[in-house]
Amino acid sequence: MKKIDILYQFNEKYAPFAGTSIASVFENNKHLDEIRIFVLGEDLSQGTKDRLSGFAAGHERTIIFVDASELVNMMKDLGMPAYRGSYAANMRLFIGSVSQIDSDRLLYLDSDTIVDGKLDELIDCDMKGYPVAMVLDSLVRKHKLRLGFASDEPYFNSGMMLFDMNEWRSKKCSERIAEHVKNVRAWYPSPDQDLINVVLKGEILKLPPRYNMQPVLLAFDTADYMKTFGPEGYYTFGEIRNDLNEPVIYHFFRFVGEFPWHEGNVHPDNDIFDRYLALSPWKGYEKKRSEAGFILRFEKVLYRLLPRKVFIRLFRLAYEMFIKKANEDSLKEKTNRVM
Repeated sequence: MKKIDILYQFNEKYAPFAGTSIASVFENNKHLDEIRIFVLGEDLSQGTKDRLSGFAAGHERTIIFVDASELVNMMKDLGMPAYRGSYAANMRLFIGSVSQIDSDRLLYLDSDTIVDGKLDELIDCDMKGYPVAMVLDSLVRKHKLRLGFASDEPYFNSGMMLFDMNEWRSKKCSERIAEHVKNVRAWYPSPDQDLINVVLKGEILKLPPRYNMQPVLLAFDTADYMKTFGPEGYYTFGEIRNDLNEPVIYHFFRFVGEFPWHEGNVHPDNDIFDRYLALSPWKGYEKKRSEAGFILRFEKVLYRLLPRKVFIRLFRLAYEMFIKKANEDSLKEKTNRVM
């Protein structure tokens, strides 16, 4: 019997996009005997729960809504900040304490992901005693130096995580993250992602980029990307080019201020998002314009007008300015909390 357990965490706002991701899982893994979807939801309406439950039942799959109130209360007690008004982003960091999730192996996916292939290799992957496996982040370079990483050390993207739950619990990963939040630092620019990388440094198994194919790798030529961002602490040119031909999981985080669900976006994942949106319980979803400010709107104009090899340099500069300010703001917040 071949099965997979998958975890999502999202609030009501992100339900249509999580539903699209779930639809892509079901569509491309019909051969699996069992798929269980666990949802750590924050303020989900009954209508949303019913819609997702009915969709899963129609595919002869199981969806389990996990009460996340204890996790939210725990994060508040630790002094952990909400991210953009929600605690959903950090919930999976503490899954070691969630008894309802009885999996040995658990695949976590962000709501802004699409599964465009079979997940068998992740089911069968030898995790070699690591508690979690992830894909490297395609953007971070200077930011990880601020976190105490060397330039050639790996820093991972948290949009897809493969947990060995027995190792995660035996190594007390959730407890160690909670201890770090309480006694070292709770405020980070990329809250969940920074915490995982800092606390579990050296304990994360590196997966190929095809399991978390990020927008920058699709938007720009690989040679221009490598020249602009550099090869240190990342995949080789050959590894990227090879996996561009066979992505399994797309991760469409914000690109020039927009997601694929925004009206008029230039996101490289727009077409694949639309394809699976039409198969989801939110078929017919009406896209709305993003609330991006002037700078991001201007960046979008430049993306349309400039040659890609020119724009990518501006793109890196803009990202590094953004993450630098986010880091400064998080440190100020930490200082204010102490005072």
